[in-house]
Amino acid sequence: MIPSAPNDRDILAGEYVLGLLEPEVVREVELALPADGDLRRRVAFWEERLLPLAGGLRPETPDPEIWTRIERDLAGLRARRVIPSPIRERAMYRVWRSAGVWQGATAIATAAAIVLALLPGGLRPRTDGPTRFFALLQTRDSSGAEAGPGWLIQVATDGTVRSIPLASVEPGQGRSLQLWTLWDQARGPVSLGVLPPGGSVRLPPDRLGVIGSGQLFEITLEPEYGSPTGRPTGRVLFIGRANASTTQSL
Repeated sequence: MIPSAPNDRDILAGEYVLGLLEPEVVREVELALPADGDLRRRVAFWEERLLPLAGGLRPETPDPEIWTRIERDLAGLRARRVIPSPIRERAMYRVWRSAGVWQGATAIATAAAIVLALLPGGLRPRTDGPTRFFALLQTRDSSGAEAGPGWLIQVATDGTVRSIPLASVEPGQGRSLQLWTLWDQARGPVSLGVLPPGGSVRLPPDRLGVIGSGQLFEITLEPEYGSPTGRPTGRVLFIGRANASTTQSL
């Protein structure tokens, strides 16, 4: 049964876009979509949020047998008449054919984390417009090596910045997390501010100033009230570069 509670409908739509639902639930969603405008809007919302993330992942060549198995499974779904809608079929084809998604479980875990990161608030009015750029920041472990996606930065068309943690991060007593960006090596890193507890924050357009593809974002561990020097002084916890979003506003 399609749930009526907004948060449950958001989760259902997100899992539908990710391909995480059981075949019988997929069938139920597909049957409901033509007559359920609210559900269609929520599915489109998650497609807009999740599909650009494949572009932020490093390419990896899949095992030749994987695509054979996917084709075989799809044939089985078609035989049972669990056939995706044209919109979802095109969207999922782009995702699964994208080289970046062959990071495997990491890609799915990241996308699922983003679904959860934007809940339970549900679908809120997007007064700052569609996403223009996003940066998927990779976690850095104590040795400085990348350890998987850990943070999402979204920049709207009007320059509004959203910081969304994909995992719980505790800086520790007397410490804080500080967000930085770098667009000019001569100028050096520019602080976007100390992140509040939990890490989620919405920054006004004038805070960022400049944004472009490849622009660096990082989060460092700093003293409680931020770096005393105006430059990063602590360990880099998350780092990544901006990618242009190809999606449009709902």
